Amino acid sequence: MSPLTSMGIPTNVAPPMLRGIERRAGEVFGKFLSLIRFPVNPRRLINALAPRGVEDILFGEEVMDASIPAANGFVTARSLARMYGILAGMGTTAGVRMLSPDTVSQVAEVQVTRRDRILVLPMMWRLGYHGIVSTRGYLPTAFGHFGFGGSGGWADPSRGLAVAMVCNRGTGTPVGDLRLLQLTTAAVAACDRAGSRSRRLAS
Repeated sequence: MSPLTSMGIPTNVAPPMLRGIERRAGEVFGKFLSLIRFPVNPRRLINALAPRGVEDILFGEEVMDASIPAANGFVTARSLARMYGILAGMGTTAGVRMLSPDTVSQVAEVQVTRRDRILVLPMMWRLGYHGIVSTRGYLPTAFGHFGFGGSGGWADPSRGLAVAMVCNRGTGTPVGDLRLLQLTTAAVAACDRAGSRSRRLAS
């Protein structure tokens, strides 16, 4: 298992004067963008995805050892894919039913279609999961969650497909790290090719 590495230099190492200038400049720029109703506010995006001081908090082993719902989770790619595999299998994995099909359908139902105020995209939020895209476009029946640092996973019940990727560093965000997007595209293409081949053999 690969050990976790830090996201970077903790903010408390930077000179206080430099931190103050950066904070003030960001606030002024963010207010200006809000004033002119610019749809993308980089400061708001940064504050939401990487709040000030988050590296100081997540830097310690104490946080990594603690169970903090909706804030941390330490898994292998295989275990994360297996969890999403339950959703991809409509509640069943390896012949064992874990969830009812109705529960999976409720989880997969889109709850919010409007544009997200932070990411400025229609995230198609479900119950804790967002929509999934590949480089070829939106996958309407897929849902999952890409986490802080670039890790994430998703399920597509229509394909019976689950995909997961985990990173041991926190320098990529769902926006700045495209590896999971590329993996998504490759997995969907391979699954569709296999499905097409099976249909041809069956006919």
